[in-house]
Amino acid sequence: MALLTPQGVKEVFQCQKPQGREHLRRLLKWEEFDELRDPRRSILLDVLYDSVVFAVGKGFPWAEVAQVVKFTEELLRETKGKGRPGRRG
Repeated sequence: MALLTPQGVKEVFQCQKPQGREHLRRLLKWEEFDELRDPRRSILLDVLYDSVVFAVGKGFPWAEVAQVVKFTEELLRETKGKGRPGRRG
């Protein structure tokens, strides 16, 4: 689970996207990874970074931005491997 602080997500937001993603990765205590060889992790990091940008854009306070990232990470973990309802295959 993300151990993010309001200050941490503020720092992520204040960086350009590549640096912000890297800072977020460190805040999440993820090991470094090869984005080309591990596209799932790269996409997950993008989703979490985009959740920061979205929440800030909606005017959330920094503490709530951190909660959005935590919620998003938990939601993605809980739904991993689950298919869409009504989908055949």
